[in-house]
Amino acid sequence: MSEPNTVYANTSALIALEAPDYPSFLFCPKELKRSVKVFKKGFDGLLTYAVKCNPSPHIIKQLHEEGIKAFDVASNREMELVRDYAPGAAMHYNNPIKSKREIERAYAEFGIRSFTIDHPQQLDQLASVVTPSRDIEVTTRFKAGKALKSYDFGIKFGVLEQAAAEIVQLVDQMGYTPSLCFHVGSQCEDAYAYERHIAAAARIAEESGIELKRLNIGGGYPAPYPTSEAPPMDHYFDTISTAVKDNFGKNKPELIIEPGRALVTSCTSLLLRVKHQRGGQSVYVNDGAYGSLMEVKFMHFTPPVRVWRGPRLHDNYGEFADFTIWGPTCDSYDVLPQVFTLPSDIDEDDWIEFGLMGAYTQASLTPFNGFDRRDQYEVEEVYTGKEMQPAE
Repeated sequence: MSEPNTVYANTSALIALEAPDYPSFLFCPKELKRSVKVFKKGFDGLLTYAVKCNPSPHIIKQLHEEGIKAFDVASNREMELVRDYAPGAAMHYNNPIKSKREIERAYAEFGIRSFTIDHPQQLDQLASVVTPSRDIEVTTRFKAGKALKSYDFGIKFGVLEQAAAEIVQLVDQMGYTPSLCFHVGSQCEDAYAYERHIAAAARIAEESGIELKRLNIGGGYPAPYPTSEAPPMDHYFDTISTAVKDNFGKNKPELIIEPGRALVTSCTSLLLRVKHQRGGQSVYVNDGAYGSLMEVKFMHFTPPVRVWRGPRLHDNYGEFADFTIWGPTCDSYDVLPQVFTLPSDIDEDDWIEFGLMGAYTQASLTPFNGFDRRDQYEVEEVYTGKEMQPAE
């Protein structure tokens, strides 16, 4: 791997100088900065980051430098990362499932004062560790139907409206400060889902008779994969703004948003090396479903790809074929369900570059079968599927 602080102009320059033989993440700080600006411009509220999406230190550090001062954390380990790489940032403990020991560390060691629940028992659990006080925000997570096009989180988390109103009342009666949150599901291509949930939040607030401190509109904002049918991001911001105004009027609570995927997807590409090509139908690469391609395995999207032969883009003079991509392990699960169109003569020691791979790639790495090394590089220009880098 290169010396620290080495920055490469693009993928071509990286291959020319390093010829990486291990799975490699190519990170572009300028692209991450651009993504943050999109959310700051479009959303009128507190912008936070869902650490689960990509917990890499360089991501957390830069996001903090770009002005993100609060992070959505799901575990004590994520709290450690934020403390170390975004010192002074607030943390919201938005995972409803946690033990008393984890709550105690969050409160005493990491200074967390915002907790999320979705069941009355969790309120009793919290009170046994954290003395009720208006300085402690307790957010009730609710759900209002599945989005038409998203990876559904409602099967695990969230309560329906009536139960949510009852929990909000209990939160207030116990002496905590009540808030609400929802999550429409990852890679949500249905902007109306946000409108529907915001309307439900207003009904919950009215039913409970409690003034909410904040409404956390969650994540789910989609990345621009080639297979995505999502509208532009501005459509989501406009939908949210109109829904809040229509349903809450002048009594709107403070708003929070917690994107993950839409913030970090485009800032990183993934460069994998071909280990074997078989029969013009199968390609085997050096990472797969037990590593950086875990989400590509089960989510319904296909990232953009291109092939390199040395430092030059390779298109085999326009001759292409459809291939199945397999990972390097000895497990037959280690295969992608999508079919990828690649140069028909792709072969050992070529590289396949996957664009738009900043989300849920570095968060899912395993050392299965001894394939435990992935390298990190910084580039000035990153592949997103929209442009072609000049070959040297």
